[in-house]
Amino acid sequence: MFYSDRAIGSQSEDKLNRSGFARLLAKTLVNLNSEDTFTVGLFGKWGSGKTSIVNMTLSEIDGMQSQKPEGQQIIVVHFEPWNFTDTNQLLTQFFVRLANEFQKKSDENLTKIGQALERYSDAFSLLELIPTVGAPIATASKWGVNLLGKKMQRGLDERDVLKQKDQVIKLLSEQSNRILVVLDDIDRLSNEQIRYVFQLITSVARFPKTTYLLVFDKEIVVEALKDVQSGNGQDYLEKVIQMPIQIPDIRRTDLRNVLFDQLDQIKADFPDVGFSPDHWRYLFEVCVDPFIKHLRDVNRLSNTLRFKLAGVPAEIDYADMIALSILEIHHPLVYEWIKVNKPVLTGEFDFSLMGNSRKEIDWKKYYAEMLQELVLREYGKAEITSHTELVLKALTRIFPYFARRVGMLHEAYELPKYRKNNQVAHPDKFDRYFSLTLDDLPYTSSDVQNILFRYDAVVITAFIRIQDHKGSSYELLEDIKARIPEISGERAITLSRGLFEVMKYLDQRKSTSWLSNSSRSYAEHMMLDVIERIPSADRLAFFTDLISDASLDALPSIAVVINLLELAYGRLAANGQIRDYKRVLTLEELLSVEQAFTSRIKKLLATNSLFDFYDWRMVYHLLDSFDHDYVSDYLEKAFKQDENVLHFLGYFITIWIGSGREYEVKKGYLDFFSTERVLTAIESCRQSGVFFKLTEDLQFKCAAFCIAHSEDQEKRLGIYQDDVEALIRSWKQ
Repeated sequence: MFYSDRAIGSQSEDKLNRSGFARLLAKTLVNLNSEDTFTVGLFGKWGSGKTSIVNMTLSEIDGMQSQKPEGQQIIVVHFEPWNFTDTNQLLTQFFVRLANEFQKKSDENLTKIGQALERYSDAFSLLELIPTVGAPIATASKWGVNLLGKKMQRGLDERDVLKQKDQVIKLLSEQSNRILVVLDDIDRLSNEQIRYVFQLITSVARFPKTTYLLVFDKEIVVEALKDVQSGNGQDYLEKVIQMPIQIPDIRRTDLRNVLFDQLDQIKADFPDVGFSPDHWRYLFEVCVDPFIKHLRDVNRLSNTLRFKLAGVPAEIDYADMIALSILEIHHPLVYEWIKVNKPVLTGEFDFSLMGNSRKEIDWKKYYAEMLQELVLREYGKAEITSHTELVLKALTRIFPYFARRVGMLHEAYELPKYRKNNQVAHPDKFDRYFSLTLDDLPYTSSDVQNILFRYDAVVITAFIRIQDHKGSSYELLEDIKARIPEISGERAITLSRGLFEVMKYLDQRKSTSWLSNSSRSYAEHMMLDVIERIPSADRLAFFTDLISDASLDALPSIAVVINLLELAYGRLAANGQIRDYKRVLTLEELLSVEQAFTSRIKKLLATNSLFDFYDWRMVYHLLDSFDHDYVSDYLEKAFKQDENVLHFLGYFITIWIGSGREYEVKKGYLDFFSTERVLTAIESCRQSGVFFKLTEDLQFKCAAFCIAHSEDQEKRLGIYQDDVEALIRSWKQ
């Protein structure tokens, strides 16, 4: 899945190397035969995988135990001191852990050692025993204040403590097992606690047949120990550590392989997550690889991804989520800036470019300085330049719109592709990357999948109507269009029928900058892409069958699609100028479709009115173009009814929407009837009550016509909505 120089799913070379290192360390610890205390130091820097190596080592030791005779095995005590924030609690719990480990063994001698350790811990809990530190190891231990009072009553003194320690030493010397005490992540302690731990193992807990494996970052511990021995922590450490072992640095190729293994496993655990290998390769070099420097980076990324993918796997692109998660881990302030700068990064409603004379190089400088301020707060001046460059490059890879703005675009800007792949670069997909749950999504990627490949036409119609009611039909149609190239001809026919039946109900509008478009218009223009998926030999039959079966609700949108085909050949309103629409039919086939459409409309008009179509205008336009004489005869009869005059009048009145609604009456109506005929028809419909049964928009248009032809209109600058509504209110009164 994730490219590397190894086979997919194979164990990485790094794991093999570290397993070998852990096995060698385990053999060393098992074969140590020192009768005295022996201290091994395992050094590794932050992110070097110290803890994982310790766990592998202990696992190896556990496997080797079967080779040891009973009574000569290793008793392993794994103590994690950073679990205890209080110094006294840390030291007390060390002995509690040690005592419990012995007492839980089914061996009488070991049980005695555990009891002796407990008595020893009881004894020193009242005294200041650790040299040079000068503070009590514990003022109150797990045995509590009551026991403390009893000890004071017995007159406990230092000789009693030494007696208890001698007893522990004697019992440990007489038994044959070896003890391995592992103290992991010592570098996570405070300086004071680090000093306590080292002085503990060199004095209070200096026992025979006991090996201490101390795991830490050497630089941090040396700094903490500098106050113990004349300011030289290194000298002190060398006296304590008898066997220093440095964890080998992980090779870059091995680190990448560990990363790929982890990402492969997560992908397998979330099989629905979107993934594009090409997009991953495009992001990896700039957005991922430079930020992965330690094993801990890999683990932190893996944990973050698992948490996020639990709620959103099917709705995002895996590579994008990886890149954003890395920025969240390493540059949290930059990540927060991303969350609130969607317009700048994706281009949605980005008005910052309007009236701005900045060039690409100026924008690049502007954002570099802004990011530098964030990085400075995260890392300080030492690494500000390199980190700022990395962050800026990463942002330009993740967000191509932003890259184009700053002159760093490395690939074609393809918004439909970003939508299809659910990439964060698309404005409609951006927000889901910053949500832990997508319960508020109106629909999911699975719904889009079902529309394209499973639902029948009736279900498609119903589902899209629901989305339009939710206000999400436009976005859904965009998601459908982005994946149209994937569907078969058979599914294209089903999808077409469902879409044509639903178009009447689509009423959502989407604005981009100064442009506005309706979901119905978007669906109508999208139909050429859908029909293109039908084999060319079957398209004419599809059109003729579609028209012959179409309802009054579907035919207006079918008429729009036919008109687009006419324009593609420069016909009708194109006046010989070929428009840039797909020619999904040959010209000969288009002529056949014209005949089928004309026949179907004439048949319907025998029992219905032209104005029964929810949007009759395109139907009228095509029918008039294909059979003008028929239309002339039809309108002559239709206009004898006043209501039909008003319906047709609406064709010649335009509504302009700016700061408000404004109406413009075009003179084309005079080709069909006089102004007096229209005014008479309006008055007649008002008196009969028919007028107030018309659609609200048509009522407004008729009122606007009356205002346009009123005596005082010359004094007006325009026909405004307030005037229109006032006139209609007066008519109702």
